[in-house]
Formats: sequence, structure tokens, C-alpha cells
Amino acid sequence: MTVSTTPKRSMGITLRTALLSWLVTILTLLAFIVVIVPQQKRTFVESLESKAHSVAVSLRDVAAGAAINEDYSSVVDHSKEMINGDPSLAYIIITRNDGFSLIHDREGWRAETDAGPEWHPDNREPFGDIGVVSLFGKRVYYYSQPFDYSAIEWGWIHVGLSLESYDRNVADLYRTTVWLSIVCIFASLIASVIYAKRLVRPILALRQVVQNVARGDLSDRATIHRGDEIGALSHSVNSMTKALLRRDLILGSVRFAAEKFVSTDRWESVIEEVLAELGVAAQVCRIVIYQKITDESGDMQLVLRQRWFAPRYAQSPFFALPAETVHPHTEGFDQWIQQLEDGKMILSQTSELTGSPRDVMNESGVKSIMVIPITVDGKFWGSLNLEECSRERTWESAEQDSLQAAVDMLGATIARQYAQDELLHAKNTLEQRVAERTQELVAEVGARKQAHAELAEAQQRLIQASRQAGMAEIATGVLHNVGNVLNSVNVSSSLMQERLLNSETKTLARVAGLLEENQDDLLTFIHEDERGRRLPAFLIKLSKRIEHEHAFYLEEHDQLGRNIEHIKEIVAMQQSYAKVSGLIERVSLSELIMDALRINIGTFDRHGIELIRQFDFNPVVTIDKHKVLQILINLLQNAKYAVQQSNRPTKTITISTVQAGEDRAQIRVTDNGIGIEPENLARIFSHGFTTKQKGHGFGLHSGANFAREMGGKLSVASDGVGRGATFTLELILSAQKDSS
Repeated sequence: MTVSTTPKRSMGITLRTALLSWLVTILTLLAFIVVIVPQQKRTFVESLESKAHSVAVSLRDVAAGAAINEDYSSVVDHSKEMINGDPSLAYIIITRNDGFSLIHDREGWRAETDAGPEWHPDNREPFGDIGVVSLFGKRVYYYSQPFDYSAIEWGWIHVGLSLESYDRNVADLYRTTVWLSIVCIFASLIASVIYAKRLVRPILALRQVVQNVARGDLSDRATIHRGDEIGALSHSVNSMTKALLRRDLILGSVRFAAEKFVSTDRWESVIEEVLAELGVAAQVCRIVIYQKITDESGDMQLVLRQRWFAPRYAQSPFFALPAETVHPHTEGFDQWIQQLEDGKMILSQTSELTGSPRDVMNESGVKSIMVIPITVDGKFWGSLNLEECSRERTWESAEQDSLQAAVDMLGATIARQYAQDELLHAKNTLEQRVAERTQELVAEVGARKQAHAELAEAQQRLIQASRQAGMAEIATGVLHNVGNVLNSVNVSSSLMQERLLNSETKTLARVAGLLEENQDDLLTFIHEDERGRRLPAFLIKLSKRIEHEHAFYLEEHDQLGRNIEHIKEIVAMQQSYAKVSGLIERVSLSELIMDALRINIGTFDRHGIELIRQFDFNPVVTIDKHKVLQILINLLQNAKYAVQQSNRPTKTITISTVQAGEDRAQIRVTDNGIGIEPENLARIFSHGFTTKQKGHGFGLHSGANFAREMGGKLSVASDGVGRGATFTLELILSAQKDSS
């Protein structure tokens, strides 16, 4: 079950102020009573003491004479006369030092030989107080005074006064105090309420204004006109409301600017509307946009790009145009430019300026100015100036932030426009380059098609030969090796074609044409014409370039010849092995390795690869020589590819032989190339797996199968990427038939 409770309404400020004032009044009254009443009671007691002292003094001389003559009748008569004459006297007691006492009260007098020690105290000092006297059993003011005569201590005079008048006076005091307190309390309550209402009424009015403003009614204003703090607070609230209204207008203009800038690609097309909206919201006379321009001499200037005028200002007889150009390097403006380049806005009144800035402001009719830097791609592009021409103005921080946001959006729009212009230019340039490159690619594709056609024809012949021999795997190896050599042939062909296109024979033809034009007067042309005089030296240089070109063609022709011979050797060697495919025979391990090296030695030399041979173990093995050769050729080709892809200055391939047990030998091919990633070691011998861009994933897979068929195995080891790799072919030494 949920219990809903309504929060108690707090006490109003009027009631709290009235109660506080009333409480202060009551506390002041209580303090007054606490001080005055005891003081008045002390006054009453002092009056009793004075009267008792007077009675004691009047009896002192009579009592002294009676004590000397021991004639107490005079004392008795005098005491009776005083008691009968003064109703406030309760008793008079005269006591000698030996304890003899004459006691007089309203009932009469008597003598006692020993009245008790309380009537002749040891301390002979006058004293008095209010209390109950044991001898009479009633409450009185008792006063005791010693009397002496001729320096002889005779005894004491005790006077008792009735407290009726004292009690009556005290009661009157309390009664008067209570009534006066009640009157003061009610009077102070009424005064406190009146004072609180007068004090709080303007505060409540201000609260109502603030609540209306909080609800969005920025047109409400406080109407309190006082010279105290509340009047100052009222003025501050009105100023705050005006600032909020101005801020909302500026925020609305900033939203308008954002919508306009987002909806367009050209900032110039919407800037007039944006400036008009900002100017009306900021209540300025005009807004000016300057752009930083560097002239032909390299000096920077601020050039007027856009301006807006308030209608009331444009119709004014004091209308003045802003400066068309501002030179920042003049005295005073250099500091402005430095501040703007640092991304800081400038707020200033013309009366505070000096030098050139003040002169420019006066000529333009500006009283106050806000200069906001426009930043494009992190660089100072220009400024937006908000100018007030009718009064000096202080810009609120909220206005500064809102206007800065609008200027930042302007800078972003300009940057976007520049970027779009650059993209459009880049697009046009790219289309042109694509067209040019397409033509080049068409030519290259034609050349490659021809080369591929020739390669396909050669491959077809090799495949046909391998089919006739009954060994498709030999055809695959031959195609692989021949393809590598044909790549070199293709490179040489491309170089020669490119050199022919730029041949110096064209230059020679132009020289021949020049000579043909002047063949009728050749000597005059050579000796007198500037071109003719330079012709012999030019022909000498041209002949040298043609000679170098001829040497280049011869070198490339020789290289083509070597590559063609290499292809012939590969085909011949493969054909020789194909004749004995599947035959188990005894062969020297090092001789078999050298056959594989001779097929690839030209490629190694051409690519600057260092080949290291370490034949520490050279047995005679009984194996299928063709299959082992295919495996070694493929391992050497892979090692060459690995070292070519690395960035090492020295490229090394090491082939070595070691003994692995009593009946086994190992051939290891080690390179310092790109290495193998750990996750690829387990699947490197899988069919179709390759890391080469143009690989087919067949060589290592078929090599591993060949090794298993011969009773051996093919394995790999690598420390990771960039650490090289080692492939190990393990073979048995004795003859063994295929197991697969």
C-alpha cells in the first residue's frame, strides 16, 4: 500500500521576516526585564536598609547612656515610642556583650539574660538581610549594628522591619512589568508585520518577474523604483532579462545561419541573409566581413568582402562607409592581427583606442566593435566585425559565445566550399589521367596478349611433349621454369620497345632535314648560322648517344639470346629426365643438386642472389632422380622469391647436405628472405595454399607427395616473418619402391 503525502508548505518570507523582527523585539524586552527587575528589587532593599540604619542611629545614643547608668527605662520608652510611631517597625532589640537583651515588639517589651549568640555576633560590622527571625518566627528585614561608647564595645542594636510595603512594591513592579511587556509584545508584533510587508512586497514582486522570465516571458519587467539594494536588484533583474532576450534572438539567428550554411555549397549565396539576421538580433549598426589577401609584393591586406547596414543607421545623416582595405602592418593593427591569428576575438570601444585603429574607427563612425576571427582549416582567413555606431557597448559573454559559434560555422562552410572545389578539380584531373592511362593500358594489354599467346603456344608444345612421354608432372615443371625465363624475356622486350620509342634516330632525322634545307649553301650555314655552328658538336654528342643506344640494344639482344638458350637447356634437360621417368637408379647426391642449380643459376646471377653450397655429406643414393629434381627446382624457386621480397641488402640462399641417421640423408635449402608466419607452417604443404600473388599452390604439395612416395619426407622451419626459412628434404639411401 502506497501512502501519498503532500509536502508541507513552507512558511512565507513575509511571515518569517515578521516573526524574526518580533522575536528580536521580545528578546530585547526580556533582556530589559532581566536587568531592570533585579535592580529595582535591590533599590527596595536598600531603602529598607537605610530606614533600619536611621532607627539604629537614633537609638545608639540613648542605648549608650542607659548602658553607662544601667537605667534602661529611657531605652524602653524610646523604643516603645518608635514602634508605636512607625507601623513598619517589627521589633527593636538592644543586646549587651554579656547576652543581656531588651526586646521590644508590637506586643510589648521584655528582658532576657541570654538571647542567644545570633544577637551578639563576633564580627562587629553592620549587616542586614531579608529572612525569618527565629525569635519571632516571621519573615522580616533584619538589621544589626554594633554600638560603642568611649571606645568601649557595649553591644548590638537589632532592628526588624515589616516586609508589607516591600512585598507590595515588588508585586506592583511585577504587575507593571507584565502589563508593559504584553503591550510591547503586541505593539512589536503589529510593527513587525507592517515592516515585513513593506520590506518583502518588492521582493515578492521581483520573484514574480523572475518566475515569469523562467517560464519564457522575457517581456516582463520589474517596476520597483527605490534607491536601496532592492532597487539595484530590480535594475539588475531587468538588465538580465534584456540580456536573455538578446541572447535568445542571437541564438535564433545562429540557428538560422546554421540552416542556411548547411543547405548550400556557396557561402556567398546566403551570407546577406545571415548577416541581416545576425545584425538585427545583435542590435548593431552594421556587420562587415574582411578577407586576408596577399598582394603581389607579398604584403598582407584585409579586403572588404561583405557588409550589412541596419535600416535605421543607413538612413542616418551621420552614415559612414567602412574602410574598403585595412593594412594590418600599420601601427596598432599589427597587434590586432596577431591576436586574431591566435584565434582570439577583439572587444573594444573607440574611446579606448589610440593611433591608426582609432582614426579608422572614427572615420567609419564606429563607437564599439567586436572583431571575431574566421578560421578555415586551422588558419586565419579573415574577420567578421560587429560595429555599434550610436553608443559604447559592453558585450555579454553569452553574446560572444553565440556569435563565435556562428562565425565558426561560416569558417566551416568556407572550408567545405574550398574542399569541394579541390575535389571537383581533382575529379577532372583524375578523369583526364584515367583516359590517358587507359590508352597506355590498352597498348600494354595488346603487347601482353601477344607475349601470352607466344607463352601459351610454348606451353602447349611442352604439354604435348609431356603427354607423348607420359609424364604430365614434367610438363608442369617445364612450364614453371620456362615461364620464369619468359618473364625476363618480356622485361627485355619491354625495355627495347621503350628505348626504340625514344630513339635518338628521330633526332638524327631532324638534323638530316636541317642539312637538306641548307644543302645549296651548306658551308655558309655551318659557319654563319647559329644552328649550323652548333651542329658539329651536336652531331658528336648525338653519335655518342646513338653508340650507347646501339650498345644497349646489343646487350639486351645478348640477354635475349641467353634466355632463349636457357629455355632450350631447360627443355632438353627435362626431356632427358622424362625419358627415364619412374626409373629407380643410383646417382650422386651432389651431382643431382648441381643439375637443379644449373637450371636456376642464370636467374640467381641476374637478381644478385648469393648461392652458398655446403656438401658435407655426398652419398650415392638409389632414388627416382626425376622426382627429386622436381622437388629441388621448386624449393630453389621458392627461396628466390622469398629473398626478392625482403628488403635485405644481401640476398643469400644456402643448399647443404647432412647425414640423418645410418640410412638417411637430408638436403636443406635455407634463405634469408621474408620468412613464414607461424600459423602458415601447418598448412604450407596443403593443395592450393600459396602466399604468392601469382602462385597456384601446387609445387610444395606435389613435392611433399613425391617425398612420401620415395619413403622420405619434406618439412619446413621458420622463426617468423622476416627471419628466413629452411626446407628439408629427407631421403633414404637404399632403393625402395613407391608406397602410394
